[in-house]
Amino acid sequence: MAHQQQQMTFAQIGTLYNTISNELEGGVTHQNQALLVSQVTTVQTQLQNLINSGALNAIDGAGNAAVSVVHAQNVVDQMNFLTTEIKAFGTDAFVPKFINDVVRDVQDIVAGDPQLTALAHVGNSSGFQQVSFLLTPPTPFADSGAQTTTLLQFISDSNSLATRAQALAGADPHSADVMQLETDIHNFSVAADAYSTAQGGLFSARFNNEFNLNGVQGTAARELVTGLQSGNADLVNGAASVLVANANDVQGNMLTQGNTFTPAPNGGIPDVINTVHDAGVVFDDAMTKLVGGVYSGNQQSIINDLAATKTGLQNAIADQGITGHALNDINHVISLLDHESSLVTGIDTAAPTAVSHVNAQIGQVQSQILNIVNHDATLAALAVGADGTSGFVALPPGAAPADQGHGHFDISSIFHHMWG
Repeated sequence: MAHQQQQMTFAQIGTLYNTISNELEGGVTHQNQALLVSQVTTVQTQLQNLINSGALNAIDGAGNAAVSVVHAQNVVDQMNFLTTEIKAFGTDAFVPKFINDVVRDVQDIVAGDPQLTALAHVGNSSGFQQVSFLLTPPTPFADSGAQTTTLLQFISDSNSLATRAQALAGADPHSADVMQLETDIHNFSVAADAYSTAQGGLFSARFNNEFNLNGVQGTAARELVTGLQSGNADLVNGAASVLVANANDVQGNMLTQGNTFTPAPNGGIPDVINTVHDAGVVFDDAMTKLVGGVYSGNQQSIINDLAATKTGLQNAIADQGITGHALNDINHVISLLDHESSLVTGIDTAAPTAVSHVNAQIGQVQSQILNIVNHDATLAALAVGADGTSGFVALPPGAAPADQGHGHFDISSIFHHMWG
């Protein structure tokens, strides 16, 4: 078992994370639940070891390397959420939403950090790759009056604690001011965790990864205290900037009392879809929503996406003059879209989505659709738009079955084994 101690690079860890993201398409199944927990644990352990070794302390690039260390530590800490929620799948109706938020937040953290992004792409890798993109930004959470008050206080406290910390960066760790600040940060952090957890439901699914001790706030607060205790000014400044960025993120995700939000009509689906590219962009919206599975908040929008994708492909046959082998493939995709839509429709979102074969089938159908389009030269070319964006974006490259000897598989091998 000695091979399990071999240190993975950041890119290899990110490639394994791609595998996790791919396997979570459609939700958690009987076949992959234990495997997912094992993979998440490997990502967490390997990345923590990489951080502890100091390998990320002097990353080349603009800015403060400590920011990247704090971001990497947050990825490690958020794996605790994934482990808990994957194990809890089927016990709470909002687990799919929580999983989706965490998976995509981690991808956003790496994508938003130039140094980590560079490391994720070493050796032609594409670690922590974002699956695809939503048609429209997520609808802000409509706060109650009491929640608005607390969220605004959280934002204010995050900013003031960060300002105080930066003023004391590198100061005597034993000074009264530093020790008082450490106490205030600790109390703020614990209170934020308790508050978000107590809200439950959609609030917790949306905000725990920003408010909780394993969320961005918790990581940044701990790193702030560590920096203050050790007199490490770089770490203090890095953690403070992450705390402020998190507060801004919270502000962007909340709809305060008295403010209104007008969603894009029809969930951002264009009125007319008549190209393979435009149909694919709508399909990608469903792919992104289906990381973690189906719940009451995404079921109808996914069904709408799949229907619009089908209509768009039917229009594209005539409008783009698709014939021959490509026509056969597009008709196969259309039949698969009908099948996937019926699977999604059949899930009872009034109850927690079960750990079931249906979730695996949804993931398998999606993977099949992407493979058909991306392995047909005509359709693959048509899936690229005039603006350079792609529809039907292929699943991120994951770890091959033999990689690292951790006993994980790529999604195609799992589905081939199950359905081939």
